This record gives sequence, structure tokens and C-alpha cells, in this order.
Amino acid sequence: VHGPPPQILHILQAAEHGASPLLTGFIISCAPLCVVILSPVFGYYIPQLGVRFTLLSGLWLVGGSYILLSFVAAMPSGWVFIFFCILLRITEGAGSAMFITSLYMQLPELFPSSVGTLTGLMVVGGGLGFAIGPALGGVLYSVGGFKLPFLTVGGFSLSIIVPTFFSMQGSNINCKRQALSFRTILKLLTNFIYFLLVIASIFAWALWGFFAPTLEPFLSSQFHLNEKQIGLVFLTLPVASTVCAPVVGKLVDKFGPRRFTITGYAVAAASFFLVGPADFISQPRLWLTVVATVIFGIATSLMLVPNFTDMLAVARSIEDTEATTEVVSGITASALSFGEFIGPIIGGGLVQVMDFPTSAMVFGEVLLASGCLLLGATLIDRWARRYR
Repeated sequence: VHGPPPQILHILQAAEHGASPLLTGFIISCAPLCVVILSPVFGYYIPQLGVRFTLLSGLWLVGGSYILLSFVAAMPSGWVFIFFCILLRITEGAGSAMFITSLYMQLPELFPSSVGTLTGLMVVGGGLGFAIGPALGGVLYSVGGFKLPFLTVGGFSLSIIVPTFFSMQGSNINCKRQALSFRTILKLLTNFIYFLLVIASIFAWALWGFFAPTLEPFLSSQFHLNEKQIGLVFLTLPVASTVCAPVVGKLVDKFGPRRFTITGYAVAAASFFLVGPADFISQPRLWLTVVATVIFGIATSLMLVPNFTDMLAVARSIEDTEATTEVVSGITASALSFGEFIGPIIGGGLVQVMDFPTSAMVFGEVLLASGCLLLGATLIDRWARRYR
């Protein structure tokens, strides 16, 4: 929802209306930042609000904010334009937090034996969005200017409210129930394995964000690619992730999630070592960079798909209630959005102090160390359970 097309259009309009690069960056970032802050809140209060109300309200806020955003270009330049952009992006972020948390919450309730498969299909949807979003946004912008992309997304969000309302009629997930106690939530957040899985969720989306400000300048300067060629290289990331996600989801349901998250860390680290590549591997080669982006897409599926299932299993080992699902859904949505928020900051910051191959290698080393930490904690936890 708050991916590449809105970012590009906000950059265009913000520059024309006198917003500095810093304020433009804040306008873009405030939506995922709101998801970070509000998703755990909505996850806690969904038992009182009801899933259907939360989901439909979220769609209403997102659709309405997008339709209103289409008119900000007509506002006076300066602080009036900046204020309303920020206000509407915050509203969009709040709506996103509501419906994303609701969607994650419904998976184990409606499909308890196929959570991995359904999570994989959600990743497919996200991958398709990243694959076709920029192209579709560009076409709509060329046809109808600044307004049309926002009116299209907003209109689509509002149009699915009515069928969603009737499809959820009579479902048990609409029933209101008691929320999880703060004591249980504190126990969950201080569980070391759960903490490492939250970190894995952050990394899973930060991987995408790392490349957003860094890969295009590298491809342009190192290999002298034009915009269309760079677009094709970027396309390999969501395509690889989209193809692999359903397969990973099936395997997660069959064999369990943890091994795939740990494998995802290793595969992601390998892709970051190869994309530059690191000095100890070879000199920069275009074919190696393209192979690395394909491997990276596979790695994101391995990290994104099993993580929610694993986090839910750890949480239910502490307290197995329906309210546990809501809290885990909120934390998952928050962690993913925090990764989306912080990824470009990490990538841009590293590239400012070192070249792209070295930056990617450093980030790959962090991923490898995090994967080893999760592997060690898992082995210790299983050993402790065996001899308890």
C-alpha cells in the first residue's frame, strides 16, 4: 500500500511544493512508522473491537486517505501542503496497521493447519505488488497525472469493503473476547527465542529496503545500465520471492518453520556477499549481481513465510488463547514495517561511509551472525527441553 509508486509520486510533488529532501523523506516514512507504533496497539485491542470492525475500518481509512491524497497537489506550496501530506500519510498508516494486523490474525483462526501456505500466498501478493506496482503507477501517472494512481488505489480499497463485510458474516473471529494480560505479554516479549524471531521479521523486510537507495546507483555507475535495464534487475527480486513463497509455505506446514528461517539467514547472507561482490570473491560482474538478486528473492521467502508461524508457536507455548494470535499479529506487522522503515536508512548510511560491495558485505555479515545466534539459541532450547 505504501510502496514504490506513492514514494515516487510524493517525491515529485514534494519537490514542486517546496519540501526539503528531509521533509520529503519524512512524508514517505511516516506511514510505515505509524504501522510500527500502532500495530501492537491494535493487536492488543482487536479482541474488544472485533476483527471485522478493525479490518473494515482499516480499509476505509486507507482508501479515504488515498483519495484525499490525490488532491494535495492543488494545495498551496509550503507548510500547508506538507501538513496535509503528513496528516493523510499518518491516517493511511493507521488504516494499514488495522487491516494488516487483522489479516495476520485470521490465518490461524480460519486455516489452522495451513498457516505457512497462506502466509506464502500473502508474500506472493506482496511480491506481485512490488513487481507490478511501479509499472502500473507509472502508466496511471502518464495517463491521468498525479491524481489517478491515488484514486485507483483508494477506490479499490473502498470497493472491497462491502464484499469483505458479507464474507465475514457469521464467522467466529468476529466475536469479542478478553484481551491477553500485560503479564503474559511481558513474558512473551522477554522470551529470548521470540525476541530473535522478531529480529528475523525486521531483517526480512529490511533486506528489501537496503537495496532501495543503493542498488540503482551501483548498477548505473558500475555497469552503465539504463533505467529499463535497472528495472529488469530490480524485477528479479519480487519475481523470485513470488515463485518460491508458495513452495516454502507448503514445506513449512509439513516440516516446521524454524529450519527455514535459519536457512533464509544463510541464503540472504550469501546473496549480500555476491551482489557486490565482496572483495574476497571476485571483481564486479553483472551476471553475478543478477544471480545474487535472484538468490536474495529466494532468501526473503525463506525468512518471511515461516516467521509468523514460528512466532505464533512460541507464543502459544507461553499461553494458548485466541487473544495470543491477535498480539502476535500486531507484533509481526509492527516488526515488518519497522524493517521497511529502517532498511533504506541502513543501506543509505552504510553507502555514505563505504562503497556498495563493502556495505553489502557488512550487512551480510550481520545477517550471518544473527542466523548463527538463532541457530545456537534453538539448539540450546531443544537441549534444555529434552533434559528438563
